[in-house]
Amino acid sequence: MERDIALFISTHETLRAEKFLIKGDINFRTIIKPRSITSECSMALEFDSNDREKVRGICKDNNLKLSGIFSFDENGIWKKLE
Repeated sequence: MERDIALFISTHETLRAEKFLIKGDINFRTIIKPRSITSECSMALEFDSNDREKVRGICKDNNLKLSGIFSFDENGIWKKLE
């Protein structure tokens, strides 16, 4: 199972996102942001890649300030998805 991570602009925004993802029935876990990703926030939300569009929709519908969604590429590097 492939996993993505969602990164937000702040810890506060990540905590808000947790609430909406729970309501949206998204299975996720809160993790420490990988060092290779530059961001103000040190937390990220990891979820199944199959839920990517649902997570994007929840973020948009609830005006969450998403820094980006990242996926692990074939070289083992986190890449930001468009």
